[in-house]
Amino acid sequence: MTAIVTKDFRLNAAKKFIGDVSNTYPEYTASPDTENRYYLFTGRGESWADDTNPDDPYDNTYSVHTDVWQRMHALKEITDTDVTFAAPRYQWISGTTYTEYDDRDDELEGKKYYVITDNNNVYICLKSGGTSTKNPDVTGVQTSGVIDYTADDGYIWKYLYTVSTDDSNKFLTSAFIPVRYIASQPAVGADTALSNQWDVEDNAVDGAIYHVKVTNGGSGYTSAPTVAIEGDGSAATATATVESGVVTKVTITNAGTGYNFARVTFTGGGGSAAAARPVIGPKGGFGADPRNDLRAHYITTNISLTYADGGGDFIVGNDFRQIGILRNPYDYGTTNVSTADTMSASYSITLDDTTGSYASDEEIEGTSSGARAIVDHYDSANGVIRYHQTDETGYEAFTTSDNIREYGTSDTGVGVDTLGNPEVEPFSGEVVFLENRTPVNRASDQIETIKLVLEF
Repeated sequence: MTAIVTKDFRLNAAKKFIGDVSNTYPEYTASPDTENRYYLFTGRGESWADDTNPDDPYDNTYSVHTDVWQRMHALKEITDTDVTFAAPRYQWISGTTYTEYDDRDDELEGKKYYVITDNNNVYICLKSGGTSTKNPDVTGVQTSGVIDYTADDGYIWKYLYTVSTDDSNKFLTSAFIPVRYIASQPAVGADTALSNQWDVEDNAVDGAIYHVKVTNGGSGYTSAPTVAIEGDGSAATATATVESGVVTKVTITNAGTGYNFARVTFTGGGGSAAAARPVIGPKGGFGADPRNDLRAHYITTNISLTYADGGGDFIVGNDFRQIGILRNPYDYGTTNVSTADTMSASYSITLDDTTGSYASDEEIEGTSSGARAIVDHYDSANGVIRYHQTDETGYEAFTTSDNIREYGTSDTGVGVDTLGNPEVEPFSGEVVFLENRTPVNRASDQIETIKLVLEF
């Protein structure tokens, strides 16, 4: 028994994720009864066994739940402006051979059947002619019809959209291009890229046939046979070209509309056995929804961590080695889904003076309770230690009668003034993405832009 998960299923899952993050359904038209919250988190200050080769994360309860929560530093909410659909990036480069779109190509995904140009215009290849030598930007933005270069390098292109300035700055990478669907006409004064894309979507022709592939040239033709296109659509017409008695190509003269299925037949011309098949585009037509055209079942995120973000929730002066996405964590001590912009995930000890010195990632202990923990950060100006506990330290609670010192020393330590809890309820919510990285050190004047790609 063989089976597949279809591209439509994968794209639908990506749409639902976007809808969940933005608290709307996939097409951004209706709000659900319960709003969901997604957060980027950072954590794990301790080194890997080999810090140049992070440990692999495993999809088990301990790896993506227990261990992640124990070492988590802080969280920042992901909003609808932080996410978009994406597809692999294929740059148009003269002399490159691109694959033509084919509705029967079972390996189309992963092939270069669309391009982005240096002007950030995105085109889909409807017909290939060997190496591409004429940049589709020569014609450029054309919100209806196709760009026909068959007389030049043999290619036919369809303009889909231009990556907007905002999306280019935030989401465009060397490996992925952002993909958007415009659900309603952009407001007056909107980015020209959005207005052009809306026109492309509005002008898309469902069931048009822009290309016919010759599967058998036949033989004995003394003139071009008549081409007929039959199916459940209408008005598609084409002509045949004969060379040395063989049908070498079929040229569309009218793309027609409304075809879900069609067949091509040849009559006349004195020969026999020529055969061809039409290539029918996706539902709605090319450009109606570029997420479908480009199989954009990837989600890319862009979240910036600015300095100590959230008034100090994000640690500076220490590094992190884990990032991830958490869905619907609770406020500490409640079952209420958090709505905070940022949250600290560390426990804290406020000392009764600032004479001590506690290094990030060192182990501390309480002289009275015997509790042990690992330092996430020490705020020497205010005498505040942020810390976490693991299986190695044990989970004994600190008390206000403790003195805090480096574990294993005989120092007197510094007394405890107050004990603090994290802002987020530990072990709440669902970790939906986890990535282990080489260490990223944070400084007080530093901004990190964290870009993640999720494949559905």
